[in-house]
Amino acid sequence: MSMAAVLPILSLITGIVLSLVIGFPLYLGIVFAILVTMVSVKRVGFAWKEQFAFGWEGVKQAKPVLLILFFVGLLIPLLMMAGTIPAIIYYGLSIVNVSYLLVLSFLLTAVVSYLLGTSIGTLSTIGLSLMGIAHAAGISPAMVAGALISGAMVGERFSPISSSRLLVLSNVGMTEAQDIQMRRPAMITVGICAVLFLLFDLMRGSAGSSDTIPMYQDLLSHYFSISWWVMLPLITLLISFALRVKAVTALLYGIIVSAILVIMNGQQDILTFAKSMLYGYALQSGTPLDELLHGGGFASMFNVLLLIILAGFLNGILNKANLLTPIVDKMMGDTKSPTILVIKLAILSLLVVIISCNQTIPILVLGSTLLGRFAKREGGRELLGKTMMDTTLVMPVLIPWNGLAMMMAVTLGVSTIDSLPFLFFSLLLPIVTILSTRWKAPEGRVIATNKNAS
Repeated sequence: MSMAAVLPILSLITGIVLSLVIGFPLYLGIVFAILVTMVSVKRVGFAWKEQFAFGWEGVKQAKPVLLILFFVGLLIPLLMMAGTIPAIIYYGLSIVNVSYLLVLSFLLTAVVSYLLGTSIGTLSTIGLSLMGIAHAAGISPAMVAGALISGAMVGERFSPISSSRLLVLSNVGMTEAQDIQMRRPAMITVGICAVLFLLFDLMRGSAGSSDTIPMYQDLLSHYFSISWWVMLPLITLLISFALRVKAVTALLYGIIVSAILVIMNGQQDILTFAKSMLYGYALQSGTPLDELLHGGGFASMFNVLLLIILAGFLNGILNKANLLTPIVDKMMGDTKSPTILVIKLAILSLLVVIISCNQTIPILVLGSTLLGRFAKREGGRELLGKTMMDTTLVMPVLIPWNGLAMMMAVTLGVSTIDSLPFLFFSLLLPIVTILSTRWKAPEGRVIATNKNAS
């Protein structure tokens, strides 16, 4: 493995560690990695102009993520000003049993994400609403965010219309039927997660006393017009995602409907409206609602957008200069044991996810690089696809600087670092997959493991 491949990785890890330890902005760590990478790539023959072209291609690949984040930043204050989120919280406090909010959040988002096929679409609708209920009920936002993201990733893993899952299937040449036959580890993990969240519900004690919930409902009805028609933006979003409208277009529809409601309400003057869109919504009522209803706005997205642009630029250079493939080949070696193969692939998935800063590139890189190696063995193609769906697909939410994790953190208003201990599905699924590894041919016959293999 050449130094040109190693230095960018070391520089990225060093920059990230320094930013977390010293406290300087994370984007400076990525800038440091970009500079080291460009010098390394220059030494192997790529001109500066070529590298900037590679980086720009990486930024263009991140364009959908940037647009989604920008629109989410605009949608959140509009949903608050329109009364949509206040109404959902008001009704939710009456309907949802907050004593079991963690397990309910996990199961509800899992079902909705499965139906919609999008984790971001799920979190920007039902997830955002459940976070509001959690705040009102006095439940840890980090725990609820962990339950919501875990549920959303269940949909990413299982939904027949999940784009990331379909990308894995097409990249390794695996059929829908083959995936269904190899879902047992993921199904077991869903059950474990449900039990864990239920246990956390039981252990955290009572939340939302008989006085607290009516107090919040009274405040909500005092400051907002609570009615079912203000749910139109939510209904618009859910229908758009269900009809497989692109996420950017669906969010734009939600923004338009919300803006119309705000104009019809006539409760916001132009200056307040503009400030809310730029800096985020703030009720400023002098009541506990101020902590419940705030956020969004373009300014709050700026640092995240900058981070994704820089990560996309770095990823473009790494991908086009083909620096990741030698690392993949070196780490996999000549392993024969299926269990060791799965362990190495899980570790490699985490490493590539850390380096690439998005969800798509790891799937493409690992699928194209490892397919030939796995396809030589009976049942190997299916093992590769299953392992990638149980590791590569779900791991991005564990990395704070990953684009998917940042979108989720911004949407829910909880940092990845805070929610990380409760991201049970993404934490446990790779482990369960490793422990349950069996090398099976498509017909179901188990192929004996070579115990002497390394």
